[in-house]
Amino acid sequence: MPRTRLRILATAVLLAVTAALTGCSSSDDTAPAAARADLPDGSPTLERIVKAGELVVGTPDDMPGFNLLDPITGKYTGFEADLAAELAEHILGAPKVKHVAITTDTREALIVNNTVDAVLSTYQITAARLERINFAGPDLLLGTGIVARKDFEMATVTALPQLAKVRVITTAGAAADILKAEVPGAELVVFDSAVACVRALEDGRGDVFVNNEATAIAVLAEHKNLKIVPNTLPDASFGIGVSKSDPVFTKFVNDFLTAAIADGTWKKLWEKNVTPITGEPAPKPPVVGDLGLE
Repeated sequence: MPRTRLRILATAVLLAVTAALTGCSSSDDTAPAAARADLPDGSPTLERIVKAGELVVGTPDDMPGFNLLDPITGKYTGFEADLAAELAEHILGAPKVKHVAITTDTREALIVNNTVDAVLSTYQITAARLERINFAGPDLLLGTGIVARKDFEMATVTALPQLAKVRVITTAGAAADILKAEVPGAELVVFDSAVACVRALEDGRGDVFVNNEATAIAVLAEHKNLKIVPNTLPDASFGIGVSKSDPVFTKFVNDFLTAAIADGTWKKLWEKNVTPITGEPAPKPPVVGDLGLE
């Protein structure tokens, strides 16, 4: 056989082998996900995820430590962002996640109309929300976060009524509802977003910003002129919002969370994302199935 034909044949074989190896690479982000063969039947949400080849999650994009979008890379980082990727891999065999921006006002609607498969947004479990959606989890147990300027002096808060003595900034939703009920004499200043609350605090339009502990951690990560006021207030349960009409998916996510806690994944994700901000080790994980409403 002429040398030219030998070279052509060898080159063709090399290209074919290279293409085959490339197509099998597990690191190829464009490769289609292969869903698990043992997914439970009867879940419209799982069927939708498998058909789309991705898990669609509603998340904020401005929560350091939990859900933060890098505008340059387009990638999300944080505890719940990583947890969503783990859930997608648990379903599809690959961390295929599509993030949809949400607000406190749109979360339930996006779940009910199936725009998203789940919401991971440090989402507090309340009886009112359970009337419209289900919660898997809890995936987090969080205390109350009380943020103040570093020059503001305040003793450890042991009960919410102590906040009646100061001007309290908070966000609309569960935080404002709880404060109105528990601290009827408080001077509340309510905004639609944590960003607006922090700006008001820095401008002196209030003495403390009160929200959940995750929000306080996120604020502390980016505002070194602020501090967290110590408190001994009880924890609240936060979960993954899912469709009320798909109990099979709720159980599936609960089983996933139980396994993630048991095998150390939950602890690993916390210490990767939150510990660098707080300097504290991972807390005791929640008990999946105990929604904390009794």
